[in-house]
Amino acid sequence: MADNTPFLVINPHADNKKLAKKVDDILKTAKDVFGEVEYEFTTKIGDGIPISQKAVKNGYKTLISIGGDGTLNELVNVAVNTDLKIGMIPAGSACDSHKTHGIPKDFRRSFEIVAEGYHERFPVGLIKGDTERYFIEMINGAFIGQTSAALYDRFEWAHGEIGYAYAAIRVAMGYKPHPTKITIDNKIVREINLSTFAVSLTDCISDFEMLPENHPRRGDFAILIARDLKGFGLVKLILKAINGKHIPNEKVEILRGKHVVIESEEPHVWESEGEIPSRNATRIETQYIPDAVNLIIPKGWKYGLRKKMRDKEKKKVLKKQAPFDY
Repeated sequence: MADNTPFLVINPHADNKKLAKKVDDILKTAKDVFGEVEYEFTTKIGDGIPISQKAVKNGYKTLISIGGDGTLNELVNVAVNTDLKIGMIPAGSACDSHKTHGIPKDFRRSFEIVAEGYHERFPVGLIKGDTERYFIEMINGAFIGQTSAALYDRFEWAHGEIGYAYAAIRVAMGYKPHPTKITIDNKIVREINLSTFAVSLTDCISDFEMLPENHPRRGDFAILIARDLKGFGLVKLILKAINGKHIPNEKVEILRGKHVVIESEEPHVWESEGEIPSRNATRIETQYIPDAVNLIIPKGWKYGLRKKMRDKEKKKVLKKQAPFDY
């Protein structure tokens, strides 16, 4: 095995199981770009972790995630605080992480970016609740967490912006905020009826611009807190967030910090990268960890852009043009 030969972790259930029909094309493209490659399929949530650990034990130093945000985050959980490199092939329904890092939704071009090998070190967050888990995008709780859980439990058929908006509206109609204490860096405290909450290194969830212009190079988390909203108030918030127009709002604030503790008598549901790491914990803790993981990205990619401008620059990457006139 050559040192730079990547190992592929493929989630055939990604994109509402549509990816399974594209596997032959994916493997052919990977062979065109890299030559012979080894790979393994995930069969359930969480499989990416043991599969990646086995690949590392066999000597692989580059792992490629082929799926959505959840699959990618499983590989990240193996690579944190190591010299491993993670490549990203966007093949899920949302792929927020791939958009953040300028990876076009094109199998050949995204494989070529991995082959080019340019990588940078990025921060991660650590969530401690029912389990401990690293994340590279954001965690979401309260109403957003319940919406994400509903997509698993009740609306499995719903995907993309429209599917997310449908689930959000259904959940909002029955959601009731409940008392929650939020402590940030041991000094900023909010005791409120929490409606929704996000601790984030980036800006979007399912393409909704929840934290406009936030990005992984800011040096800490952006923390979105919404209070005393329910029913149509929550629906209005989510619909406006499609284009980042939900702020300013007297019931919504965005703070910043590196250590966040959320406590409540009634547990909140928490979502991270399309998966549900906590449903039962009444105390959630998140910690910012700088320079934690190597991600392979297009050379010259920049951060902090609004979604519309980012999409424009990503088209240049697809055409093998330098983004931002690098």
